[in-house]
Amino acid sequence: MGSEVIWVVLIPVATIGFIILMRRVGKNMVSTSPADQEKIDRLTTSGERARATLTAIVPTGLTVNNFNVQCEVHFWIEPLSGAAPFEASKKMFFLETQFPRQGDTWPAWFDRTDPSTFAVGAPGKLDPAQIPLYREFGIEHPLDD
Repeated sequence: MGSEVIWVVLIPVATIGFIILMRRVGKNMVSTSPADQEKIDRLTTSGERARATLTAIVPTGLTVNNFNVQCEVHFWIEPLSGAAPFEASKKMFFLETQFPRQGDTWPAWFDRTDPSTFAVGAPGKLDPAQIPLYREFGIEHPLDD
């Protein structure tokens, strides 16, 4: 009888522990790491500004927490300085309900010495507070009047 009590307690505790662990792993997969956040902060403060137009969005087949879809996103990046535009790509996660479309244009920042290092201002949930940033980059925001 003592071992039955242990199993009755152990199985739910182990299950809850496993669920909590998997949620943390999933969150870490889709959230920005401290190193990536540092790179983004550096690019947005001292990087070259550009407009990034989505030319292709290809799901990789990885989905986290049933609704965060990883995609290989290809961009046509046009520097605001008038420098030559270039192509670049990166893997990104998107909520199924906030999936971008080919042709969308977002603010972008890139490293002048290494243009393959870049960040984009993906809008995610549309917010009127994003409008001034889009206007600063000469991009029409979906919520513009």
